[in-house]
Amino acid sequence: MIYGTLDQSARYTGMLPGIDRILKEAEHFTPHDEFGRTVQLDGENVYLILAEYDTHEKAQGCMEAHRAYIDVMCMIAGEETIYVKPAQRLSHVTQPYDAPKDALLAEIDDDCSAIRLQAGDFIILFPEDAHAPGCGTETSSHVKKIIGKVRL
Repeated sequence: MIYGTLDQSARYTGMLPGIDRILKEAEHFTPHDEFGRTVQLDGENVYLILAEYDTHEKAQGCMEAHRAYIDVMCMIAGEETIYVKPAQRLSHVTQPYDAPKDALLAEIDDDCSAIRLQAGDFIILFPEDAHAPGCGTETSSHVKKIIGKVRL
């Protein structure tokens, strides 16, 4: 997992071309752009999900872990808490890994780490990083976020 701010994202260039491309593209989005759509950058290898939603309570969330894709989440507007934990340490798996959905699902354990993602922040989540995005902070927030997907 890597957590940082978009204005410092150049520090992470060169890890994977798909990650570089997503972080570069994220610099061009503002809260005034149209969200609720997908943008293909390199077919199914690298693409953006332009997500817009209201955050929910932690109790309504669930952990997810992927194997085929890296997630690069860039907050454009609003804020949320993302709970993270090493996937191999999840206590209550509710759905074993499903390859067509590229997802393992689990309950949010009490010992997960909470990361607050605010406008201008990004987080890179690798397959070993189970995560529960979309959770509220002290109150609910309206979020505009880029979820970049990089095929491994």
